[in-house]
Amino acid sequence: MAQRVYKQATIFNARMLGMRNLWEPSREYMGKPTEKPNYLVTVIIPKTRANWFEEPVLGDYTKAAQELYTAAMSHTPFPQIGWPVKDGDITDPGRAQAEWRKGMWVLTGSSTSPITVTINQNGVPVPLMNRAQVKPGDYVAIGIALAVNSNNPRAVKCYCNNVMFMAPGEEIAIGNSVSAAELMEQAKAQGLNVTGYGGGGAPQQGFGGPPAQSPAAGFPGFGQTTVLPPSQMGFAPPPVQPPAQQGGFASPPNFAAPQGFPSRQ
Repeated sequence: MAQRVYKQATIFNARMLGMRNLWEPSREYMGKPTEKPNYLVTVIIPKTRANWFEEPVLGDYTKAAQELYTAAMSHTPFPQIGWPVKDGDITDPGRAQAEWRKGMWVLTGSSTSPITVTINQNGVPVPLMNRAQVKPGDYVAIGIALAVNSNNPRAVKCYCNNVMFMAPGEEIAIGNSVSAAELMEQAKAQGLNVTGYGGGGAPQQGFGGPPAQSPAAGFPGFGQTTVLPPSQMGFAPPPVQPPAQQGGFASPPNFAAPQGFPSRQ
């Protein structure tokens, strides 16, 4: 039996979406119990290109996808492969379009082992002890691995075993819920007491100061995309500068899609 091929990658400047099973695993799928626990991570990335494999923020991910395709899937036409990155502007069958999906790439990764979750404190990654410090919408860096799906040779599986919260972001209300800020405004509008537990308390430490900028690795075909090769990281993302603006990310100079990657056309 051929050895399964894994290709590692890192993604920076993504925004956390689903945290329900980040710490507590799901133990069922489609209403049926699973043999192993399933930890899940879902992130979103703003769309600035027509195809995910042209997206600058996904440069290292695309490199891993290209290597996996060449090593284990080149016998299958590229358009027939189910890649983990989904176009948020395409509505899932039977579901209403969620606002947070519009203009976004959506990526979900999983793990049967607990995911290592850290937080950037003054440029140093430390274990995240207080889950209340983070929320959907915060900026994260993730370490992943891509492999051919063992249940479907025409699909790719994304494994995630490291998440580092990098900086606060505007909260994303999942489903039909409202954000904490919206709840607070509604409470104030109704004249309710919003002083908090005991009328005050010690402030939370938050994300700390700005982290250090990681050096550019200079992967071929990705211009000046700021990433580190997996060989230097072991899946653990290093501290990087959080985005200065939340309205999107500027493309690296001289960015070009990888040569030889099959077109989706």
